[in-house]
Amino acid sequence: MQIASRKVIAGLMVSALCITTLSSAGSDVEAKAKASLKTKKISVKVGKKKSILIKNKTKKHSYSFTSSNKQVAKVTSKGKVTGIKAGKATITVKEVLKKGKKKKGKKKKRTLGKVKVTVTDMKKKNVAMPTPETVNKVAPTAEVKTTPTATLSATAPVEPTASATETAAPTPTPIVTRSPAPRPTLAPGMPELDKNNLTVADYPGIASDVPDLDIIRVGQNYYMVSTTMNLVPGVPVMKSTDLVHWEIVNYACNRFPDRDLFNLENGQQTYKNGSWAASLKYNEKTKLFYVIYNVNNDGFYCYTTPDIENGTWKAYYIQTSFHDPALIFDGDGMYVIYNGNNIQKISLKESSAEGGIGEVVKEGGSRALFNKTLGGFKWSLWEGAHAYKIGDYYYLMIIGSYGNWFRREVCYRSKKLYDSKASDWEAQLIFEGSTYEYGTGIAQGGIVDTIYGDWYGFLFQDHDGLGRVPSILAVNWDYVDTKNNKYYPDWPMMGYYDDKGNFVNCLGTSQKVKNPLTIQLNKSDKESYIVGDDDFSYPDFKEGDSLKKVWQWNHNPDDANWSVTENPGYYRIKNGKVAGNIWFARNSLTQRTVGPNFTSETCVLTENMKPGDYAGLAAISAHYGMVGVKCDENGNRYVFQGCNSDTNSGAKAKKEDKIKENAVSEEKIEGNAPVYLKIEYAFNTGKTRADRANFFYSLDGENWKSIGETFSLGFDTATTFMGTRSWLVNYATKEAGGYVDFDYYKVK
Repeated sequence: MQIASRKVIAGLMVSALCITTLSSAGSDVEAKAKASLKTKKISVKVGKKKSILIKNKTKKHSYSFTSSNKQVAKVTSKGKVTGIKAGKATITVKEVLKKGKKKKGKKKKRTLGKVKVTVTDMKKKNVAMPTPETVNKVAPTAEVKTTPTATLSATAPVEPTASATETAAPTPTPIVTRSPAPRPTLAPGMPELDKNNLTVADYPGIASDVPDLDIIRVGQNYYMVSTTMNLVPGVPVMKSTDLVHWEIVNYACNRFPDRDLFNLENGQQTYKNGSWAASLKYNEKTKLFYVIYNVNNDGFYCYTTPDIENGTWKAYYIQTSFHDPALIFDGDGMYVIYNGNNIQKISLKESSAEGGIGEVVKEGGSRALFNKTLGGFKWSLWEGAHAYKIGDYYYLMIIGSYGNWFRREVCYRSKKLYDSKASDWEAQLIFEGSTYEYGTGIAQGGIVDTIYGDWYGFLFQDHDGLGRVPSILAVNWDYVDTKNNKYYPDWPMMGYYDDKGNFVNCLGTSQKVKNPLTIQLNKSDKESYIVGDDDFSYPDFKEGDSLKKVWQWNHNPDDANWSVTENPGYYRIKNGKVAGNIWFARNSLTQRTVGPNFTSETCVLTENMKPGDYAGLAAISAHYGMVGVKCDENGNRYVFQGCNSDTNSGAKAKKEDKIKENAVSEEKIEGNAPVYLKIEYAFNTGKTRADRANFFYSLDGENWKSIGETFSLGFDTATTFMGTRSWLVNYATKEAGGYVDFDYYKVK
């Protein structure tokens, strides 16, 4: 029994030793099986695929792959990398422990490493491409050789066989991604692109009323002009270095001509007219900036300056209408494209009178470049031309409407301009339908390139009470529609980049633009300055000086009846005449509002008001709402909130329009006590369209009281044709001579 026991014990000891050894060996195996990256670098051609390999994968883990630049290289959940366009990207690979597998001391997630990816353009000439079936092709495009500057051949030879290390992408795929002109070499002093500090354009690009915009680039600076209609100074010049953050740096038009309709005299006004759809260009030969626009009830104007930011502008005029004009230079010729597709050669003649306005001279006759029906489009509206010379082509971009105000941006191109025939032109739809949630609102705009060779489109969109706001889109000049097997060489197709880094063209009314869009530009360290505060401190102000650039007057101001020097630190408005209502109030100062939420606030001294005077802060769009102080027939002053009495009709501004008082406070204003006024705006960016404003006042600047009812904001084409503006206003209904002082204006 003892001998047997010893044998059993010995056997057990051997077994235990074996188990221990096996267990130890198993631990070693497990340690050795730790996953790691086998692939450290990848070089892949545009349109081709390569896989990232991982050693010692386990079933307990899953693996994720993330690209640092989806516009260069995208990667699937399985680690397959596709080259999108030439450049560099980094793929981060992570190991994730599956649910229920975690053990004490074990990390749930760890980074395996990073894979450096270099994407190159394909150098082979004979690569399969889909036939360039431009949707509305009229004249055939000549076949050219594939060079860095040439248009791609439309021929589709046989696709070469993919190599063993590359998986062929589904055809068709673009050969290259480039602009029609050669990608520029950075000039001396131009900053290199910092991929870690790019700007992002959210939707919309500028949440404020900036309609009929035109944009250019000079060096690394971008300049934009926009419609401001009856407002003075007119045609604001905005500057940016990243296409997102803008500031107003100048105005092309300091004052409108001295006429009744521009001065609110004798019952005349120019609401929804004035400066329309300005075009901005820079001429390298003359070293001058040019702005042209049409005044619907006056004529055509051209302004020039050598210094767009700080210079004064020379003015030239002709009593001719050029609707929605686009300026383009060709050689030594200067041309205006108007009414969509009409062309007129012009020149500028200096005035013989010192300081007088010059003359715009017609050179020869005007004519239509092509028929409106080119491309088979049917139009209910056709306007908003923008003209460019890019590469070998002249491009015209025109907006049109059809049906229930669905809109299209159509591009027309030719290798000839003034001497072209109708047969030289061809048409292509480049954008259609809506952007984001607002349905049918896309409208005219232009395109611009960057110093790095990328292109972007700017189209404005109707946003009800907020106005017509710019939307930023990506532009692809070599777009391949793989779904429909169509190729669009040298057309500025507009769209966006999806989550996988693919370019999505917006053709079709159901297409929604997805933002934010990463702009391939270094982010500016400046904030936007198209609205702003003012404490009205102008210690060095002298006659002829301007107020801060964020301000515009409603029509030409009456310079004898406003001041920032009579009571320093205040903006004084005098009632030089009986206006009757807010529409004919001279010297009203205005600023834009900004969505989605916005607050404007001011403080006013009212001791010098006369019976029948109204003064305060107003929100004006299709109609107006106001919070302010009224002076009754006995000279007593009360805070009130009101609106124009014709809010439901969309009536034009007219002399007999009367204010409807919704609420009047019981508190009288004693002496020169300050009255604080505030309007809170809420602009709905969704489908409900519930834009509104609420009104408040205070007698101490701290304790605010709501007054009146919520006021609905809107947009129409009958009254102002503008988004909601915030006004500082004072006007007389019974006798002239009263005045008020505004202490400050503040926004947030």
